Amino acid sequence: MKNLIVRFLCEEKREDLIEYGLLCAFIAAVATAVIIADPLGIRGAIKNAFTRANTALDNS
Repeated sequence: MKNLIVRFLCEEKREDLIEYGLLCAFIAAVATAVIIADPLGIRGAIKNAFTRANTALDNS
């Protein structure tokens, strides 16, 4: 049993998954903060694009 626990703690494959998960969570948090704060006008650009697409579909 002791060997199994030591081998489990020394195995590095699981650490990669945890690191990738933390990286994805960090990227998602930053992307959400940027969209909410909207320093680059992203929200307005997306809204205008959808409005133009909707208008084009209505006129066709």
